[in-house]
Amino acid sequence: MDHKEVLDVKASPSPLPPVEKHHTAQLVLIPQPSAHPRDPLNWPLTRKYVILAVLCLASFSGATAALSAQLNLADQEKLYNKTKLEESYANSAALAGMAAGPFFFAPISHMLGRSSVIFWCVLFTLVCQIWGAVMTDPGNYIAYVMSRLFAGFFGAVPTVLGPRIVTDLFFLHQRGRAFTALHMAFLFGTIAGPTFSGFVSAHSFFPVEFWWTVGLLGFTLICCFCFLEETGFDRECIERNPDIPCEILASKFATFFFGQKVVLPTTWKETAKVGITPFLIGMCPVTMIMGIFTLISFGFYVGVNALTPVWLQKPILEGGYGFSLEQNAAFTFCHWIGIIVVQFYGHYLNDRLPLALARRYNGGVWKPEYRLHVLWLPSLVINPIGLGIFGAALQYHLHYMVLALAVFVVTVGSLASVPVTVNYVVECFTRYPAEAGIVIGAYRIVYGLTISFYINPWVEAVDVGWVYGMMAFFAVFSFMFVMLLMWKGHAIRKFQFSSLGSSEEGKQIGK
Repeated sequence: MDHKEVLDVKASPSPLPPVEKHHTAQLVLIPQPSAHPRDPLNWPLTRKYVILAVLCLASFSGATAALSAQLNLADQEKLYNKTKLEESYANSAALAGMAAGPFFFAPISHMLGRSSVIFWCVLFTLVCQIWGAVMTDPGNYIAYVMSRLFAGFFGAVPTVLGPRIVTDLFFLHQRGRAFTALHMAFLFGTIAGPTFSGFVSAHSFFPVEFWWTVGLLGFTLICCFCFLEETGFDRECIERNPDIPCEILASKFATFFFGQKVVLPTTWKETAKVGITPFLIGMCPVTMIMGIFTLISFGFYVGVNALTPVWLQKPILEGGYGFSLEQNAAFTFCHWIGIIVVQFYGHYLNDRLPLALARRYNGGVWKPEYRLHVLWLPSLVINPIGLGIFGAALQYHLHYMVLALAVFVVTVGSLASVPVTVNYVVECFTRYPAEAGIVIGAYRIVYGLTISFYINPWVEAVDVGWVYGMMAFFAVFSFMFVMLLMWKGHAIRKFQFSSLGSSEEGKQIGK
């Protein structure tokens, strides 16, 4: 088939599932693939899905490891002679590592290959989990916190390098669902880690919550070695692409142990340029506007998630719920249900709605801003309502099921925005998807990173109900930044460094 022709699914022998067929009917392939069989866009869907699945597993495992100690504060409180709030600083350290690590590894992946960097970061995360598990001396508090910092530093890398691999593998009309799968895997890891660790260590000493993640990371490491592939490919100058050994074992060793052999030739100057690119992207108006929305909207979820164990495990006389570690772990299933709802919501709307808007209102001509219309319901309506219920439940000490309902609603409202915001910013800087993802990821984390340091003075100043009530109003306010991009996104995107700006706006996606 000529790739420049509009797809006619009825005549195509492609074994796409029904949902995929629905999405690709009368669509033009963007970007246009080359005729070379090594072009990742030409790979069979099964091969693409296997790589995406392993990428999701690596994202899940990295997040699980970094935050696996979130719930079991009592053991550490006694061992290190610290308060529960001081113990929560270890979680803040993990979040700090998640924000910082990608900035360091983005330029390295440009030189050594994305798959190789992901492989080694999973291995180093495994080492950090062993480090945390052996910190059982009363004087090990600082070393323990550092182990959490580096677990986050290495553990977040698969998620932020993932957007580059997703854009290498998938066409524009497929990316929304791929981004949803990738980021839901990461976010599910931030919840599943504390849940499993809570149950595992409920009747044991806290190091056991790290040891089970060592096995998970070991399995992930094997999957990365067996199934991940380097996806970089130059379609404009085919001759630049390096030859990859045909023999499977030789190919794997070339990819993961001698990464330069399978990566497009580069220079130290180009690598340095990649290193500063996230900072340049972060200074562009479109990134700052979307970043402010992300910081507020998703940041409140991180704040709720990070501090919920503190509220639940506080004695009833101090305004808490007196939960045991096991009860706290069971409580986190409300996050699980929320993530499942978000996965279905994103799978069916994150591509379908933007494509439908382009066809209906712009004659099938694409604009990245169409992605943002998915956010009306979760970000403007659901998230503020959930924050309000959460504050009221704590203020009036309502039944813990009301608190669980609030956490579920906040989970749905906040997490639904993550793949959409990342996808939008990536499509504003299509030549630098990993770097764009790094910036928006840092915005996501920064609020949750700092909230444990000032939440108590905030509660003392306005009371706990109004703390989360104010968050609800701030969440509504933050959506105005999204509305601004919906209205004037095309003009705002023009104000950026000329070397960075690239999008697929104006491409005809179908009829």
